[in-house]
Amino acid sequence: MCGRFTLTADSLAMVTAAQQLAETLFAGVPHRPRYNIAPTQEHPIVRAGGEDQVAETARWGLVNSWATDAKRAGRQINARSETVATSRAYARSFKRRRCVVPADGWYEWSGPKDARQPHWIHHADREPFFFAGLYEIWHPTPEQAQTTFTILTTDANDTLAAIHQRMPVVMPVDRLDDWLDPTAQDMDALSALLVAAPNDAFISVPVSPRVNSVRNDDSSLLQPHEQPSFDRLLQ
Repeated sequence: MCGRFTLTADSLAMVTAAQQLAETLFAGVPHRPRYNIAPTQEHPIVRAGGEDQVAETARWGLVNSWATDAKRAGRQINARSETVATSRAYARSFKRRRCVVPADGWYEWSGPKDARQPHWIHHADREPFFFAGLYEIWHPTPEQAQTTFTILTTDANDTLAAIHQRMPVVMPVDRLDDWLDPTAQDMDALSALLVAAPNDAFISVPVSPRVNSVRNDDSSLLQPHEQPSFDRLLQ
């Protein structure tokens, strides 16, 4: 799964450079370096807009267009790639409203409940990448429209499976157009894009448990830090 992630770049121009996108894609989209992005918070996404790609700010936690409230947003931050084509919550978005979510890392936790160890997972060169996602337009009131999104997950690759059995789907640069193309209707072909990243694509670093609190959002969260084990505490 993916319950927290990061986008620490000083400028979204770094995302466009890394992903070989139009330099003006994120023009006007607000951004600051983020070290602990949490569910229900706002974050940029990229989606199709006519014949072009557009970026906008959306809220993490998909709220279906038919929903009367946003109660399910916290439970719909992730969608299993294996079932999105048939799920009532996601099938329509999978067919018509696909997006990608810029990031440069995400957190997973390992270990016993009373000593959970967070890990920051990222490219060795810390370059940004895109999660595969889905979005919906929800209307809290008839006059108000809110874009919400979910991040797709799949079985973790061999490198990361020791930390968590699931991982977010990272969309390769050369498949972005295929994923975002609103005319693409072959569900099998789209599903085939939702696979785990190669085993050597990401590294993990144990980091501070301060990341457990959404109130903490600063660069010190990424400093290597290992939780003391119970055995070491007894020594």
